[in-house]
Amino acid sequence: MIGRRQLPAEYVQWNERWGAPFGHPCAQQYGIGYRLRDPDVARFGPFAFQVNASTRQFEYPWAYFTARPARGMRVLEVGGGLSGLQFVMALEGCDVTNVDPSSSEGWSLMPGMSWSLSLDNIRMLNTAFGTDVHIVEERIQNAELPDGSFDRVFCMSVLEHVDVEEGKSVLRAAERLLAPGGLCLVTVDLFLDLRPFGVLDRNFWGTNVDVHELVRAVDMELVCGDRSELFGFPEFDEQRVVDLLPELLIGHYPALSQAFALRRRG
Repeated sequence: MIGRRQLPAEYVQWNERWGAPFGHPCAQQYGIGYRLRDPDVARFGPFAFQVNASTRQFEYPWAYFTARPARGMRVLEVGGGLSGLQFVMALEGCDVTNVDPSSSEGWSLMPGMSWSLSLDNIRMLNTAFGTDVHIVEERIQNAELPDGSFDRVFCMSVLEHVDVEEGKSVLRAAERLLAPGGLCLVTVDLFLDLRPFGVLDRNFWGTNVDVHELVRAVDMELVCGDRSELFGFPEFDEQRVVDLLPELLIGHYPALSQAFALRRRG
């Protein structure tokens, strides 16, 4: 499915509760570097420490309500950085691991706009929010984690930034790490300036990845997602998406947000 401009009431309430996707209003007058140095970082909320696209106002609550977290659930976030979702899931009583190869070094969006995804900052946020998120400084494909050791895997706006083969390997690793019946929650940007809508194949942010090709690389069941709104599926209808644009949530890239969930069989 593609995120709509009109969010369900429960999504709006969830965003207000957690300050998603940009942090609580008090955070907006400060840069991320200042927030990380503030004596009371928790006042900004768990989503105040990573730059997010506006489409995350749909993605985060969609992932939460589709995952239906419960206390004791084992959760893995792929490329979570300083995302607030990992801390929300931990505050809900989940056992959370963030697999991110960039967590040990600074990451720069563009010159003059950078902040640290350091382990020290993760530890500091864990202390501030009373959580215990575990960090693995590897790609999910290389992480030495036991097979079948997670109930949920979140992959939020990651796959459009890597090539198709790496995207396939990410989903294969997620399938291996999920327990039978576990869910993999995925969002993928759909850029309006790239083919089939525009004339380019790639922009600064990534590509319009063939979601169907990614899904076919694993033996997981598509349990949430409209095939007509997932790029690459035979049912994908470009003209229908164009006709729906007034109803769809368009990020500033500009991009739409495709969302789907896969269940490990067994």
